Amino acid sequence: MTDKIYSEDLTERQKREKEYYEQYSQSFDVEREVDFSPIISGESRPWNSYWAIYQLVQEKFQAGKRLLDFGSGPGDNALRFAKIGYEVEGFDISEGNVSIAKRLFNKYQMKGNFQVSSAEKLPFPDESFDVIAGVDILHHVDIEKSLIECRRVLKKGGVAYFREPLEVDLVDKVRNTSLVKMIAPKEKSFEHHITEDERKLNNMDLETIAKVFPNIVMKRYFFLARFDRFYRKGSDASPSVLEQLDALLFKVFPPLKNLGGVVMLILKKD
Repeated sequence: MTDKIYSEDLTERQKREKEYYEQYSQSFDVEREVDFSPIISGESRPWNSYWAIYQLVQEKFQAGKRLLDFGSGPGDNALRFAKIGYEVEGFDISEGNVSIAKRLFNKYQMKGNFQVSSAEKLPFPDESFDVIAGVDILHHVDIEKSLIECRRVLKKGGVAYFREPLEVDLVDKVRNTSLVKMIAPKEKSFEHHITEDERKLNNMDLETIAKVFPNIVMKRYFFLARFDRFYRKGSDASPSVLEQLDALLFKVFPPLKNLGGVVMLILKKD
């Protein structure tokens, strides 16, 4: 299959996403070092949504299992999944991202296969994968079409894990005020990694997902941890005190989970 997606095959939204990521991919250094600590350090951070998805994928691993990195971007997550031992395939709408992912795998001498594709029409046969993992991808795509494709290529008994930002009415009303947007912009930005069409998942999206995958488990994160961005650098790899506090608050006061701005979706195909 060719790595070329012709523009006439894409919706206007997909064209904008593709154009954005073709430009954004130029900022990635292929020689960069990928942090494997979430899967090799022996440390557990269940209160961190990124570490949590790696842990779930790692716990599901068995020799010979095939994993699809759903929206693989420049390949960092796919490389971690391959490091666990999975036979990894990935796709991305950006040819630039696919090229970088392939070069990254070559650098680390890992096996992986990547193709240019949209999430709404995957180039894989039915029931191809034991595990699917997606990190911050569903809020960029047509959720219903993409999840139908996800279910199609997932084997019976397989599971899909998605980590996604989630809209919280009370919090996002404040977040969308002019004053807050001056401090933390939401417009299209390469600096802040924001595309023109992306949006957080909402309750209607969760209902749509549950229709495609009735066997769904959701876990919430990210309440007070929203404030990390104001005093922690993005490159800070140390544990977040606020994320740990969120986990404690959610345990002691379960209704506070409704204020969590990140959701982990565990979608099983019976």
